Amino acid sequence: MKTIHLFEEHIYLISNHSVARNPMFSSPSMQNYFKLKMEKYLKPIAEIIAYSLIGNEFLMLVKLKKRDDFSAHYLSNPKNVIPEDEIPESTYIFSQAMANLQVSFVKHFNHLHKRSGTLVASRFGRKLVESKNEMNELIEKINKGEERSHYSGIWVNEIMKEKKPMTSEWLYSEVFKGGAKCTEGYLNAHLANLGACFEILPSYQLPSTNNFFFHQIFKIFRQKAHP
Repeated sequence: MKTIHLFEEHIYLISNHSVARNPMFSSPSMQNYFKLKMEKYLKPIAEIIAYSLIGNEFLMLVKLKKRDDFSAHYLSNPKNVIPEDEIPESTYIFSQAMANLQVSFVKHFNHLHKRSGTLVASRFGRKLVESKNEMNELIEKINKGEERSHYSGIWVNEIMKEKKPMTSEWLYSEVFKGGAKCTEGYLNAHLANLGACFEILPSYQLPSTNNFFFHQIFKIFRQKAHP
């Protein structure tokens, strides 16, 4: 079954790709910009286990933080002044963070290359990682920086001559294998005890009655019924 919703304290593979054969990561500066925004928007609610930024796509392996972290992050925005029992599900908060990350990156890309319009697919991919072996295999593949998305007739111009991957290989170097402290916001899965993430796996999606939008619609009807 396809992963739809995300749950706290579990590990997910997050991905997206460009549309219309556009090169997302046309230079190291674009990769660095994405990495900075990735840290800004995801660090409060997730730990980054591995990532790869190459050509037309990004891959991120993340461990979501606790519900309290999601709630605190949501309420840190002055616009979100609501009772704690009305804070949306963590999957919604994570999706908003991903939207902010992608929009910020696309605006910068469009400004830099004097273009407009869509750059990345509207909905990012998400997959629940269900075992330690699967996680380790994904870390190895991601750190190799191999592209999963291949397009025929892709642009052949100056902008795509350099397609070197930027990955989290540094996080699994000999320095960190020796027990060095990881940079805040990152997690070396080979050093951390993540067995609990796979003991009781969550469902792939929320029941409809637990959906944030369902509660918002119900709230509107309730307010109209009791003005």
